Amino acid sequence: MQRQLTFLRRSEDEEIKQAGITLDFDEIARRGVMSKEEKSVAKWYGIYGSRQPGNHMARVVVPGGVVTSSQARNIAKVAEDFAQGRLNITTRQSIQFHWLKVGNVANVMRELAKEGTSTKHGCGDVTRNTAACPLATTCEYRRMNVLPYAQKTAKFLTDADDLENLPRKFKVTFSGCAGGCAQPYMNCVGNVAVAREVQGKTEAGFKVIIGGGMGWKAFVGKELFSFVPADRIHLLNRAVALLFRDHGDRFNRAKARLKFVVHRFGIDKCRELILDLLQEEGVSTEGFLTDSFEDIGPAIPDRPLTVENPVGTDGKVTVRAMVPKGELSHLQFRSLAELSDVFGNQKLITTNRQNVELPGIEPKNRDEVIGEIQKIGFSTSGFHGIKDIVPCVGSTYCPKAVSTTRELHDLLTGIVGKTKYESIEKKVMINITGCPNSCSPYRIVDIGFRGMRIREEMGSVEGYEMLIGGHEQNHGLKLGDFKRDDCPTITEKVLDHFVEVRTGEETLTDTVRRVGIKSFSEAILE
Repeated sequence: MQRQLTFLRRSEDEEIKQAGITLDFDEIARRGVMSKEEKSVAKWYGIYGSRQPGNHMARVVVPGGVVTSSQARNIAKVAEDFAQGRLNITTRQSIQFHWLKVGNVANVMRELAKEGTSTKHGCGDVTRNTAACPLATTCEYRRMNVLPYAQKTAKFLTDADDLENLPRKFKVTFSGCAGGCAQPYMNCVGNVAVAREVQGKTEAGFKVIIGGGMGWKAFVGKELFSFVPADRIHLLNRAVALLFRDHGDRFNRAKARLKFVVHRFGIDKCRELILDLLQEEGVSTEGFLTDSFEDIGPAIPDRPLTVENPVGTDGKVTVRAMVPKGELSHLQFRSLAELSDVFGNQKLITTNRQNVELPGIEPKNRDEVIGEIQKIGFSTSGFHGIKDIVPCVGSTYCPKAVSTTRELHDLLTGIVGKTKYESIEKKVMINITGCPNSCSPYRIVDIGFRGMRIREEMGSVEGYEMLIGGHEQNHGLKLGDFKRDDCPTITEKVLDHFVEVRTGEETLTDTVRRVGIKSFSEAILE
């Protein structure tokens, strides 16, 4: 008799999820160990395995990157009590603890909850932390303040029981203007504020981009709608999540992201399915547009966040602290919270370049706050520029990494700080990722490194694929594969050539696209 296959093929992870995603961490603490299945499900609670046996990572979800100063002090206390006094800021504005023992995981969650923070959906096949432009509230270029929409969407999607089991992670961002500071084209959903004129009045809404992503196979997001009314943006994001839930690959996790659904179906089919889902849920699509229109508002510079100590529309200053490698001590984080209490608006903002911002500073207090931040141990200039290098945690903590990204960070710091590069200080950004997962998105910046192993006659050594000339909508071009210790020299040659051949106010990416990759390939051989 012929064998019958009347069911969908599903991965082992899907079988684990089907058995249930509820865990009792107090019971796990009593046992002192997690099973393989529990480790998989623990991701829904923001708990992930670490490279160091017996240790775990917890990821605190920070919608829009905003925490209150009291929440920040509490997070610092949790780091002090349970995570060797250290915490990390991620490239999606979350906060991570490392070195957690399994017996303390439940206590970490309880302590965080005292100030209204949580690790729920920090990892897992769910909607992850909803990111937003760090200057969302007061940026002079914004079409509207997108922070309330980001936070509302985050809660709406996180609280939805029918979105608890997606094929894989689902990432959403909100940008306040076409500057795209929240990286809309490299996420599952990028919501970008736009404004149009209707009968002499300004109407703000969102352009929606879906299907972007990094990882081993990168895709640039595609425009789903040119305009969605702001009051229904959370409902549209839910419909996109439903599309992903119903059509994502549940057998091959390597192809289980929304980007593959959009690639497989095409944007027109995805739009059709999403409109059907909205109709099923009783959501009006009146005002949803696909035609182009003039986006009105202030002209947007190429890289809006390079402005030092930006003054917002409220007349207040945002002062920044550059956090090397995204890691700081509980004392430093607590000190930043205290500065926000004294001089700011009792809020701290984490950024996708792993830094911390203090908004709401009176201009008269700016210099004093800058001085205090420097005393804490942080630089207060050079953001979104050549010195603002972003590495993932690499093999320091991550079990998937194949390279020591932080060591390369330190090697490059000695190069980019040279005085000969002062003229291009704000024209180059550098990202370093430890594996193809691209947690530090190396394809979308001027210089990107991706960790790899390079074969030698006897074994292999740590190396990096090096891309240059990257942008969200036009990914970097490969310069070559290089041993880690050669990367600083190669980087210096690239920067020297850039200084030599650039014109006007070009960024490195502008120059690479103008003169071509061959020009730089020849320069590094000299």
